[in-house]
Amino acid sequence: MTLSAATPEIIRLQRSEGTSFALQVYPAADPAAAAILIQPAMGVKAGYYAPLATALREAGYNIAVAELRGHEDSGGRKPGRDYDFGYHELLTEDWPQAVAAVKARFPAAPFYLYGHSLGGQVSAIYAAHHPQQLDGLILTAVSSVHWKLWPLPFWPYSQTAVLVSKLLGHFPGEKFKFAGREARSVIADWGRQARTGRFYFGKPARTDHDAVLATMAIPVLAISLQGDFFAPKHAMNDIVRRFPKATLTRQHLDPRAMGIEGIDHFRWVRKPQVVLPTLLDWLKSR
Repeated sequence: MTLSAATPEIIRLQRSEGTSFALQVYPAADPAAAAILIQPAMGVKAGYYAPLATALREAGYNIAVAELRGHEDSGGRKPGRDYDFGYHELLTEDWPQAVAAVKARFPAAPFYLYGHSLGGQVSAIYAAHHPQQLDGLILTAVSSVHWKLWPLPFWPYSQTAVLVSKLLGHFPGEKFKFAGREARSVIADWGRQARTGRFYFGKPARTDHDAVLATMAIPVLAISLQGDFFAPKHAMNDIVRRFPKATLTRQHLDPRAMGIEGIDHFRWVRKPQVVLPTLLDWLKSR
């Protein structure tokens, strides 16, 4: 990795409630080359995506990685009884700010939103609500957590996570061996999707986001990975079936068949050669 790639440009964004978060920007030589905003998985720091961002930058693309609320290197707050947020705040506050900042930084560039896991769920919903802002959507390792798609223990596990979060004021992910310290409303929204199969959240009244997803008619690349326990092929299929009007490119990749070992729900980010050829082929076809 080059020094310039290892030291991203930082754009700091202020939230109305007093915290701030950073965009880690990896500019390419051509400011008019496509700009891609990466939104992380639950509990994952933005810096973890440096290998993926670097690989895409070296392929000629302008890349930005947003910090996820509650997981900032600085300027944020740890989720707790006195600091809570859910999918609604991510969708209506953080995502719009990050998108606007990337588009302002690269005003002549086509724009793509790239989501991983939780970041992919929210990115798909954001794209459905604001299709005019995007030239396309990329999803990798994104799944529906509807209990019917998973072994039986998942239903009590997911709903126990919701209950524990309410009791403690936050979700202690390290004790559950899932995610990190998460906001109780994030887990409540996640658990509702696990329980009902629907993306149904919002304030002051909940919104049926599945109905909006059904209207989305933009190009979408969706990649699942063999060996990904948290986002198996059938669980990603349950995501992409929600947007039948999209121009969908659906790929399921087997890292071991490529000679790449040790890939799971997270480690593909550190070995981007798993997904890079598929990403570049799709981007070049736009």
